[in-house]
Parts: sequence; C-alpha cells; structure tokens
Amino acid sequence: MQTFTDIVRYRFVLENLVAKNLKALYRNMALGFFWSILNPLIMAVVLTAVQLRFFGAQHDWPSMFLCALIPYNFFSYCLSGSAYSVTGNASLVTKVRFPRQILPMSVIVTNLVHFAIQSVLVVVALVLFPKILDADAGTTVQWFGWQLLWLPVILVVNIGLVMGVGLLVAGANVVYRDVQYIVESVMTVMFWLCPLVYDGGAMLAHGPRWQYWLYFGNPLSGLLDSYRRVLFHGTAPDLGVLGLATLVTALFGVWGVRSFWKHEHRFADLL
Repeated sequence: MQTFTDIVRYRFVLENLVAKNLKALYRNMALGFFWSILNPLIMAVVLTAVQLRFFGAQHDWPSMFLCALIPYNFFSYCLSGSAYSVTGNASLVTKVRFPRQILPMSVIVTNLVHFAIQSVLVVVALVLFPKILDADAGTTVQWFGWQLLWLPVILVVNIGLVMGVGLLVAGANVVYRDVQYIVESVMTVMFWLCPLVYDGGAMLAHGPRWQYWLYFGNPLSGLLDSYRRVLFHGTAPDLGVLGLATLVTALFGVWGVRSFWKHEHRFADLL
C-alpha cells in the first residue's frame, strides 16, 4: 500500500517520463505518429501477400492477423522497453529519490499510446476484410456488437501481464545485463509460438486436451486468442483460456513485484 501511495505522490515523474519518451521517439520526424502505424502495416501487407500466394488464405486473413499483431506489438514493445527502463535512466536512479517502479510503468503508458494509434489499423481491416461466414450468401461477421464489452477485461489482463513481466526483466537487467538480449530472442520465438499467423485454438481444438492447455499456458497466447475471438470472430472469448491467462498473469505479477523489490536497493550501486 505504501508503494502505491508513493507512486501516486510521484506521479509527476511518471508524466514527465512519458512525455520525454514520446518526444524522443518523434523528434524531427516529418511523419510523426504515422510511424506507429507504418511498421505493422508493412508486416501485414507482406505476410498477407505470402499467405494468399503460397498458402491459399482467404481475403479476410489481414484482419485476423492484425487482431493479434497489434496486441503482440504492445507486449513486445513493453517488454523490450522495460528491460532498458532502469539502466537507461541511470543518472535519474542514482540522483533522485522516487519509486523505481515508475520507470517500467512509464514504458507501458508510452506504449499504450502506440497501442491506441495502431488499433486504428484493426478497425480499418475489420471494415475492409470482415470474416466471411458464407461466401455464397455473402454474409460476414458483425464484429461491432455486444462482445466488445469483453475488450476492457482483456486489456486489463494484458496490462497486468506486461507490468508483471516488465518489472521482472527491468530489475533482472540491472543485475544481469544480458537479460535485454535474452528478451529480444524470446520475443522472436514468441512470434511463432503465439497465434499470430495461424489460429492456434482451432488447430489444437480436436487434438489431445493437454496440448491445448499447454499451449494456452502461455498467457500471451491466451490473450491474443481472446482479442481475435472478440474482434475477428465476433464472439465472447473462451472463458477457460482467458481465466488461465489471468491466473498466470497474477503469478507473473507476484513474481515481478517480489523480484523488483529484491534488487531495487542495489540499483544505485550496480549502475
């Protein structure tokens, strides 16, 4: 409780860090915030061309992909930024007294802005390439419906996950500087392990149940599947999958907070 009180008291530090991060990202850039959209747009165009040409994907594949890619980017950017959040602010850590948790929090808030901007791509894709229910009848999924009420719930779990894992890697990277490189390698692997270019839930639904639940033991897979179900399929998320993701997220939260507190008193000496 005292830590939460301190964070509220020093919220001006968080505000200044977020403003500094945004200014640093877009300083002297003619296209400004458009760069937040350009990278996922290029990836979606390239992978869509590959899928359509070589794997015979349907024309609604871009929207299916973007519904998972944008949340994945949010997690990836937060994790990579959190790894550098303490070591990249060494002068601030050694000279100013404030709750150190604010440093990875500032990365998450900054990337929430990117997440909101990139989400425009999802809306455009869902309008242009809605999921086809019956090609002959020309019927498509009505994605703008009651199921969108699940989005705030999924987003809260998503933020909890990036906060827990972010605190974990932020503290560990101060003690072991190779953590930042491990994070980059892990995110490369996670791109293919998570349901981005394929529908993991559909592929494993008819196989052994232990494989299904082992796959969704990765909370990021569960969150991406939940986003896709709500936005692309126009249904409620699988409550078992979302519940498992929430449980694992809570475990990561406890682990991340305890690990960060364990190393926090050594930051000034190690930096």
